[in-house]
Amino acid sequence: MSDGLSFHNIPMVIDKWRKDETYDIYTVGSRVKDAYFSPKEPKDKCIKPDWRYLFKLSRTTLTVEFPWQFWCEIIAYRFGSVIGVKVPPAHIGLSTIYKNNVNTYAALIEWFYDESRDIYITGEQIMVGLIEDFDTDKGTKHNFKIIRDFFKADREIIDCWASILTFDTLIGNIDRHQENWGLILGNARLQNKEGTVLRIPPAFDNGTALGYEILEQNIDKFEDTNKLESYLMHKNARHHMKWSLEEGGQLNFYEFMKKFTIEFPQIKPIIAQHLSFTYQQVEEVLAPLVEAVSDPVYKLTRKRLDFILKLIFGRKRILEETLEL
Repeated sequence: MSDGLSFHNIPMVIDKWRKDETYDIYTVGSRVKDAYFSPKEPKDKCIKPDWRYLFKLSRTTLTVEFPWQFWCEIIAYRFGSVIGVKVPPAHIGLSTIYKNNVNTYAALIEWFYDESRDIYITGEQIMVGLIEDFDTDKGTKHNFKIIRDFFKADREIIDCWASILTFDTLIGNIDRHQENWGLILGNARLQNKEGTVLRIPPAFDNGTALGYEILEQNIDKFEDTNKLESYLMHKNARHHMKWSLEEGGQLNFYEFMKKFTIEFPQIKPIIAQHLSFTYQQVEEVLAPLVEAVSDPVYKLTRKRLDFILKLIFGRKRILEETLEL
């Protein structure tokens, strides 16, 4: 678990950042995102110089908008930092020229590998090569057993998955589909291939989580204990992947993690360590976000933050009970 954490609580204006004209190749997913390169000499120490960042907007459908959704990426990064799970740094991004010369807020997310040195293989590329007729649209055959076998139960890789899936359980991320994980071949583009290092990317793309789809006016309904418990246990409480192709459907977060710990007992202490956070630790790094944006359209309200905390700690309780931690 990380101590002495420090985050940037002021929106970062990207109006003068150079747009990445190849951004369209990174548009996997339902939310609009553009890519920009940071300045060679950024003013903010938390920004890597001349580095790709995604400017990821909140989701909008034909019938409803979720202007607060971009906060999920920022909250996920801070929460991951608290519990010791690697998540791409995500900051409050602001553009005054992106759309109709009005303020547009989005998550400003650091790109997670160096394209000049590394090669990235998506989870979808891996799954398509392993499963005949893999459904790349919905990923209905996406399952952990195939992933486990592919990595030959490599202990370090399994430990990484334990961290990522614990994190997903706690934030309620139902979207770790085959495009939201992969394999980085570190240094594979360098002439000396002997230095190539295989690693799993950090837990990226965390917007479909943290109760983002609950409208502000409906948050109070979850004061009802039964409604809250139903949401935590049943509605939106499943990892995207199945445990195996033999499984008829998806297990809920907690039963999936229980099965994981039974098959790989060495991950139980890892999960326990990730769960050793306190309310004060999480609230302390998230509370400044409430005052970071005053625009009523994009503002993270204290009510929503309290709801997010309630969801996180509700899932923490259930996971601890399920795993008998």
